[in-house]
Amino acid sequence: MATTTKPPLKKAPTVKPPVKRVAKPRQPRKKQRTGGVPKRFWVGLAVLVGIALLVFYVEYFVVKPKPVWPEGHTIYGIDVSHYQKDIEWVKVREHEITFAFVKATEGISLRDKKFEQNWAGAAEAGIIRGAYHFYLPYLDPEKQAKNFTSKVQLQSGDLPPVLDVEVRGRKPIDKFRKDLKVWLDHVENAYGTKPIIYTGYSFYKDYLQGHFDSYPLWIAHYDVPKLNLERSNTRKLSFWQHTDKGFIGGIDATVDCNVFYGSMRDLKSLCIP
Repeated sequence: MATTTKPPLKKAPTVKPPVKRVAKPRQPRKKQRTGGVPKRFWVGLAVLVGIALLVFYVEYFVVKPKPVWPEGHTIYGIDVSHYQKDIEWVKVREHEITFAFVKATEGISLRDKKFEQNWAGAAEAGIIRGAYHFYLPYLDPEKQAKNFTSKVQLQSGDLPPVLDVEVRGRKPIDKFRKDLKVWLDHVENAYGTKPIIYTGYSFYKDYLQGHFDSYPLWIAHYDVPKLNLERSNTRKLSFWQHTDKGFIGGIDATVDCNVFYGSMRDLKSLCIP
């Protein structure tokens, strides 16, 4: 009898059970340190140290500009106003400054806001001082003179008062000169000494030369090796302002620099007795 071969039975596919993911235990958060120095402290400290190093470098290693004085002169001075802000007058004196002109008044009512501070500071530092008035040609000259004399108390050893005239105005030249003479006469009578006249070189040549040469003259003329004016029996040239961009220790701004024509003895003889 024939036998039949049965086909092999197929094995059912094995199904793998799903793998369970086991969550890792969370690490405890690190506690913030308490009592430590905050980061901003170190940043602030680093900034302060940087500023200190910069100041030290500038003070001791940066070459600072020095005043350049014209040859042939040995008596040095400056003139200042509120534009120079707070001045360390003792340091100024240490930089060979012998005299200083201080702005006192302008027009018929204005007083320079740093006048009293500069006036006292120069004297305390042992600097020969002088005061000046900035003249405005469109205002009454006598009222301008009274503005000056009411605010400036000159003493023995001070330089004569100064008329600073730089503005021409629209008045006829004869009237302009007469008004200047009114101011000069009033101030001379008040202090008993001839005022100094300050002006620029070109202004002097155009409007004043030959009319006020009996007064001590203070002439401004920049960027020239020598002032093109000479002292004579008829011209009392006393001061030359040779730059308005000077650097002097004790002043944190540029400043006008001047020289005196003569010796220390001559400068003292010019002062109020």
